[in-house]
Amino acid sequence: MGTTAWQCGACGFDNTDGLVCAACGVARRYVEDPPLDLPYPPRWNELPSLYAGLLWGVASLVGLALVLAPGWRASLGLGTPFVLFGLASSLAAAFTASTTAWWDRHFNEVELELPQTVRSGQPFHATLRLVPYDRVASTHVRFALRDNFYARGANGSVETRSRTLERQLALAGEPLSGRRLHQAQALFVGPFPATRHTDIVAEVMASLYGALAFVVPGLGLAARNLREHGGYYVEATVRVGWMRRTIKRRVIAFHLGEDLFVG
Repeated sequence: MGTTAWQCGACGFDNTDGLVCAACGVARRYVEDPPLDLPYPPRWNELPSLYAGLLWGVASLVGLALVLAPGWRASLGLGTPFVLFGLASSLAAAFTASTTAWWDRHFNEVELELPQTVRSGQPFHATLRLVPYDRVASTHVRFALRDNFYARGANGSVETRSRTLERQLALAGEPLSGRRLHQAQALFVGPFPATRHTDIVAEVMASLYGALAFVVPGLGLAARNLREHGGYYVEATVRVGWMRRTIKRRVIAFHLGEDLFVG
């Protein structure tokens, strides 16, 4: 690149070669690949998710203290299973909030794009947009097309199941330039709708969980997960070091023939 002529976009000088403009000193790379106009990375103290992580971290310490002090549990009238459940929930919430803060601090955008509907047997693209604030040394991106469906057990109960239809590796340890748009892409083929993506028993159970959510807050999330389980999903997993984030988007597949199949 340093042996070909180029024109500086900053001052208009025609350079015969070189990596910087001989007239104004602007780097050729900056001219040919200008950075995006992004705000500065947010400070750690500007991230609400960090404070949420600290709050749940304190709750985890309280739960650990109650586990190690049976006398305190007895005086408060708390059972061991309840305290252990609270400790596990607090640790999970603290970890989730902390990782969210890390991603918000280092990436301006992590977004998965794909069509809302695809025809069975027809190819479609899934695109992951990544815009880091600063250079990222090593990034891994994997895509997966999954079929989440319902099945009935031997006693008539509903079961949630999942199968992976296809996996693709898009980035394997490649660096990302700061303040620039990077795209990782995968090509999938629209699946044939052959599994059960709705179930009346699952809807009834989700409604029951939702009604009891004011007593047990975790049941609200369980109700939402159960109700929205069925369908085809594209998952994009980004890994930077030991930090990992997975983004899921639903895609509706259909087959139009003598009959219409939708899944």
